[in-house]
Amino acid sequence: SSTLATNSVVEGKGCRVGLICIGKKYLETSLPDVYAEIDGKFSMSGEEEVRLDTGSAKQVLEGMKGKVDAVVVSGYLSVRNPSHEERVAAMAARILDLPVVCGHELTSKLGFEVRTTTAVMNARLIPIIRELLDSVIAVMKDLGISSPLMVVKGDGAVMKAETAIMRPVETILSGPASSLVGAKALSGTDDAVVIDIGGTTTDIGILKNGFPRIEPEGARISGRRTRVMAADISTFGIGGDSRILVNGKEIMLTAVRVIPLCIAASKWPSVKSAIEGLASVTDDRPREDYDPEDVVQDTEFFILAHPRFTDELPEYDRMLLEALREGPRRIADLCREFGLPAHAFSVAELERRGYVTRIGMTPTDLLHAEGSYTEYDAETSLIAAGYLSRKCGLTLERFIDKAKTEVVNKMAASVMEKMMLDSNGSDELTESQKEILRMSLVSNEDYSLRFELKWPIVGIGAPVGAWLPKVAELLRAELLLPSDSDIGNAIGAITGSVSETATVTVRAAGTDVVEEPECNVFTVQTIKTFARPQEAMEFARSECARLAKAKASESGAANPVMEITVEENTMTVSGR
Repeated sequence: SSTLATNSVVEGKGCRVGLICIGKKYLETSLPDVYAEIDGKFSMSGEEEVRLDTGSAKQVLEGMKGKVDAVVVSGYLSVRNPSHEERVAAMAARILDLPVVCGHELTSKLGFEVRTTTAVMNARLIPIIRELLDSVIAVMKDLGISSPLMVVKGDGAVMKAETAIMRPVETILSGPASSLVGAKALSGTDDAVVIDIGGTTTDIGILKNGFPRIEPEGARISGRRTRVMAADISTFGIGGDSRILVNGKEIMLTAVRVIPLCIAASKWPSVKSAIEGLASVTDDRPREDYDPEDVVQDTEFFILAHPRFTDELPEYDRMLLEALREGPRRIADLCREFGLPAHAFSVAELERRGYVTRIGMTPTDLLHAEGSYTEYDAETSLIAAGYLSRKCGLTLERFIDKAKTEVVNKMAASVMEKMMLDSNGSDELTESQKEILRMSLVSNEDYSLRFELKWPIVGIGAPVGAWLPKVAELLRAELLLPSDSDIGNAIGAITGSVSETATVTVRAAGTDVVEEPECNVFTVQTIKTFARPQEAMEFARSECARLAKAKASESGAANPVMEITVEENTMTVSGR
């Protein structure tokens, strides 16, 4: 299993995506890098209402040359008739020779906005997951391992690597899904809130009657609903490698993953040397009024994450990337060398696009600085923490305590947000609920407002012992920390099996109310019309079994076992 897809979505990383919508405007136009809308539309019964504007499609695709790395085509009601999507996808492949993702390929459910979001996420992840799996396959070959490579999906099932490369969005939440299965095996409990703390995220899921609870409407990642069938897990940007920023005197915990200073100093002596130069320095600069990602501290460095980059980047950014070929550097040092002003480089954009990786203060460094965890270079973490404490006007001990409290409070708030959203059946807390959450984490000498979690907490991940005792104390919950919690994810991964789902929809063809109506059968590939409902249902059952078996075989199943369920939605009509 891998958290790479989840982390990339949370951090906003991935390749450049061009989105072409057919017949309807996509509301989140900031999500793709290039957006266009063209004419073309189908009815609910799959009949063409507006012809596809192929001329506009060609013009849009020509304009995307050099600006995108993958293309998404999403049409309104394409799950009823995918032919418009397929025609534009064929044009995109011919004109751009890039990966193309169609909305109908990933889900058969209605819901244009969510389907489009899922497709954009999938396209953005393709090169990231391909690079990961190509590396794993190369290592397996070097070691003489000829076994098939299987990848865990977000619902805890597995699929072949070849399938994962084309449907990487299905690996979202695969890490925590494995952890849910592992949590049951290690803790022996069937009902619990499972908190999986990794480097980038904290993932919170529910075990009910011994099984991961599945999100029927699709996983929600970074506040966005998707059509990815996954365990009911909420992901929050808090982890051992989360960036701790001090802007002015304010301590902030951001969702961006960075390399901890203690690890970087162990690998690059230049990092340790530069941090040692801050041992007696006090930074009293006021707060910078920029986006947190654009604020760069003197304790932060950048390294080259991708050796290849294009000439289309601005000149200063290319100068920065060339300089980073020599190793980690601080932005302020490079600005002085090049004679450039501060903020001359687009570091936040380069970070989002995966060209550079930041090194900086993290929760892992806090543990090293206080001496509770010292696997790497604790001295570097201690010096950096001292520098930031002076910037805040705090003692070292008070700075570490305050920064750790920020981490614990965010984790506790994330748990209660998850439970409140599940209880409400909504995607977002109301303003009053947000205020209640905030008040529960603020100490007040006149009164106290506290939550009491009635479920036990099971912790999975190496750093759970450092953070979850305080979280459980805040929430007045029982805490279970298995002795092998650091390998809970691996335990869950090795017990996974292939599981695939296919959906076929049967719908009355007309609007007349008759006892035996003509019916349309919709699959991802075709529409068929039958004179009688019984004939339509018989075809739907056989076609659903065929599609599910094909998907299971594609994912690596040898002898798949079929289970067909029928969900009926009927309408009662009264009158003469």
